[in-house]
Amino acid sequence: MKQFDQLLSIENTLLGENGCPWDREQTLSSLPKYLLEETYELIEAIDQRSKKDLIEEAGDLLHAVVFLAKIGEKEHLLTLEEILESVCEKLIRRHPHIFENQVSLQTHEVLKNWDKIKQEEKKRTSPLEGIPIDLPTLVKTQKIIHRMKDHFTLPKETFSTEEELGEALFQLVLQAEKSKLSAEDALRKILRKKVPESSP
Repeated sequence: MKQFDQLLSIENTLLGENGCPWDREQTLSSLPKYLLEETYELIEAIDQRSKKDLIEEAGDLLHAVVFLAKIGEKEHLLTLEEILESVCEKLIRRHPHIFENQVSLQTHEVLKNWDKIKQEEKKRTSPLEGIPIDLPTLVKTQKIIHRMKDHFTLPKETFSTEEELGEALFQLVLQAEKSKLSAEDALRKILRKKVPESSP
């Protein structure tokens, strides 16, 4: 694809001998905050369903990943080719029902199969392995509960829509504010209490 080749050419120019000083100063260690920012900007564009913003923010995130690959090459840790090869192999490996035995599966079966293959690949001994330490507490809590459903008594009541759930969460945060308590700290502490091994 000529546009992708052009992007690579631009990245090489920016990181070249006469390239941009800021770009040339970056390291893998300096990139996470930019990756996070670009990711959140893309999520916002998705929520707003703005074609213009979606194209721009998706482009920014693509640039950030390619830029990371080029910095990785400079630091002799990885290459763009290795990244592409790895993700292609993973997608084929995690979809045997498509690329191997051509079996028709339902969505829940696909997800179960994906988790099983991932478990075997990673050789994990705990359901908590692989959950990033720095995930936002709410995301981390739900991911832990998803992996450890058998350890918790799930409520009988459910929410019908995301809006309904969002409203309930918003009301809880309002209560936290009125009580002069931190919703983030409260959830982090209760998670640590209920799942001690979830803390670093």
